[in-house]
Amino acid sequence: MQAATGRRRRTRTASAILVATTIALGLTACDAVLTAPGTDAPLPSATPSGSAPSAATASPQPTAEAGPRVVPGPVVLGGDRVTALVPRLAAMRTEGFVAAARWAVPPGATAFGEALTARVAAAVRGFAEANGAAWTPGLDLVAGGASAPCAGGSAFAANPTRLTVDCSIVVASGGVIGERLVTARTADGAPTEVAREVWYADGAGGAPHDGAALYAEGSEARVLALVAEALRAAGRIAPGEDPFARLAPEAARALLVDSSAAEVGVVVTLSVPGAERSRPRSVLVPWRLLDPFLSEAGSLVRAAAVSGEPYEPASAPAGGDPVDCTLLACVSLTFDDGPSSLTPALLDVLDRERAAATFYVQGSAVARNPGTAARIVAAGHEIANHTWAHPNLTKLTDQQVRDEVRRAQEAISNATGVRATSLRPPYGASNPHVRELVPMPFVVWDVDTRDWQDPGVDVVVERAVGGAVPGSIVLMHDTHEDTIEAVPAIIDGLRARGAAVVSVDDQFAGSLPGAGALVSHGPR
Repeated sequence: MQAATGRRRRTRTASAILVATTIALGLTACDAVLTAPGTDAPLPSATPSGSAPSAATASPQPTAEAGPRVVPGPVVLGGDRVTALVPRLAAMRTEGFVAAARWAVPPGATAFGEALTARVAAAVRGFAEANGAAWTPGLDLVAGGASAPCAGGSAFAANPTRLTVDCSIVVASGGVIGERLVTARTADGAPTEVAREVWYADGAGGAPHDGAALYAEGSEARVLALVAEALRAAGRIAPGEDPFARLAPEAARALLVDSSAAEVGVVVTLSVPGAERSRPRSVLVPWRLLDPFLSEAGSLVRAAAVSGEPYEPASAPAGGDPVDCTLLACVSLTFDDGPSSLTPALLDVLDRERAAATFYVQGSAVARNPGTAARIVAAGHEIANHTWAHPNLTKLTDQQVRDEVRRAQEAISNATGVRATSLRPPYGASNPHVRELVPMPFVVWDVDTRDWQDPGVDVVVERAVGGAVPGSIVLMHDTHEDTIEAVPAIIDGLRARGAAVVSVDDQFAGSLPGAGALVSHGPR
C-alpha cells in the first residue's frame, strides 16, 4: 500500500466530540463522585466529574506561620506539575459491586512504581475476591478514564458496595515524588474502612517509603505533640489534652503515614484516638519545627518540597513502561507495512504521548529504512514480522512461505539486533498448514480501522476508539498520512475510556502463545 497524499485534516478537535460521546454513553448511570473518605469535602484535587487536573485545580500552598495549625487538608499539586507521570486506572463493575483505583507512576521501571502498583493490585484483587469475583478490568467505568495523572472527580455507576482508591501528588520536584493514596470501602452503602497513606521515593532509584519514614525513629511522640498543640489551639481537643501521649511507638508511627510534604511544612492527617467521630484532622507543622526530627529520607523530601524545581524523572523509552494487563484494561495499536517515510512522524507522536505500539514490518521496507527500524526498537516498541514482500501466504509453496518469513527475520535482526517473535500474515490470510510451517504465533486483529481505504481521519479515530474492548488488537498502517494524524486522538480516546495503550507482547506479559497459534486479541 502506498502512503496517502490527500488533504491532511485536524484530528484532536474534531475527535474530542467522539471521545466525549463515548464517555457519556458509557457513564449515563454514573452518579457517585469520589471524595476524600472520612472527610466533609472532596479531596483538594477534586474537579468536576470528567475534567482533568490543571494548575487551577491545585490546592493553594499555605503560608508559613510561627506554629502548627489546623488546615483543610493536604496540599495537592496541579496538573501542570505532574505531566511527566504515567496515569494508571484499574476499574471493574459487576452487578454486586464497583471498584476503581487511580494512581500514577514515574516513567519506566522504578521501585516506586512497582511498589504502588503492587499495593493497588492487592487492594482491588482482594476486594473482588471478597465479593465472589476474579478481578477483570473494564472500560467506560470512570469519567476521565486514564487521561491524566490522578485526575479528580471520578464517577461510577451507583452501587452500595464499592472500593475506591484515589490519588494526589503532593511532591514532584527534582527526582523526588510524593503520592497520597486514599482507599475507601463501603458495603451495603455503609463505609467500612478508610486508609490514607503517602508514599515517597527518589526517582534516581531510592527505595519507596511512607510518610512516617519522614521522621527519625523515636521522634514520633515529639511530632505528635506538635499536632496536639494545633488541635488544642483550634478547639478540636480540650485544653491540656494530648490524645497521643500514651501511644506505643508502633501505633504512633502508624498515625504518621499520612504525612504530606509541602513547601512550608508537612500536613499530617490523622484520626484523633478516642474521639467520638473518627473524622480525620489535618495539621500543618512548619519545617523549622520538624527539622530536629527529620530522618535522612525526610531531609531529602524537605529539600525537594522547598525547592519548587520541576519534576525530572529518570529518562525511559516511550514503550518501556511496565504494565500488568491482568490489572488494567489494555488495548494494542498495531501498524503494518512499514517502516515508511511516515513512520518517524508516528514515532514522534508515540514518544510525545508515551504510548507503546507493535510494528509488523515488511523485510523489504526494513532493508530500505534500517535506521527507522532501529528507532522502533530503541523507543521500546515491539517489532514483528510481516514477511519480506507482503504476499498471500496461502498461495505460496512451502519453501516460498519459509523464505518470505526468513528474509524478513534476517532484515529485522540486521537492522535492530533483535529477533521478531511473532508474525502477522499479509491480509490476515493463513491456514493450519501455513501456520505449521512457521515457528511463531500468527497475530491478526479484532478491530480493523480499514485505514488503507483512506476513509478520513475522523473515521479512523471512531473505528479504533469505538471498536475497542479490553484486550483488543487494532489494525492500522503506518503508510497513510491520515492514520498518522489520527493516532493522537486515538490514544486520547482510548485513555478517556480507561484503557492502557500497550504492545501486543505486553498483553501477554512477554509470553505469546506458541508456534502456529492464531491470535486475534489479548487474554480475556
